[in-house]
Amino acid sequence: MKGKLITETDRKGLIEYINKLILAKPFYWEIKRKVVRRSISQNSLYWMWLTCIQEETGNDRNDLHEYFKNTYINPTRAEIFNEIVRIQSTKNLTTTQFKEYLDVIQVKMSQEGIILPNPDDLIWDSFYDHYKDRL
Repeated sequence: MKGKLITETDRKGLIEYINKLILAKPFYWEIKRKVVRRSISQNSLYWMWLTCIQEETGNDRNDLHEYFKNTYINPTRAEIFNEIVRIQSTKNLTTTQFKEYLDVIQVKMSQEGIILPNPDDLIWDSFYDHYKDRL
């Protein structure tokens, strides 16, 4: 049995439940403080979103990463082995630029019927719990 312990009524209900247990066999119980997840790195959020999009569309999340960065990031140029090449990468984006990148992806996906919540959204905990182990 799992549940939330928030009110005095919850506490009384849990105590009543425990008092009714028949101790012929051992029980294990765990009580832990709820940790509010309000902070998640942009990169972790991005890969969690890609995992969600992968599940919704069937596209590989690494392919989605390539698609999004090639579609929404302006390329930079680098010299490699005396050759100038175009590079499109998220690694050098500032926090503001990465947020803008995430915002564009979020809008694009909402147009496709895929909702990608932010950590401040009401459905965040459910979303996080579903995808946290799939990264």
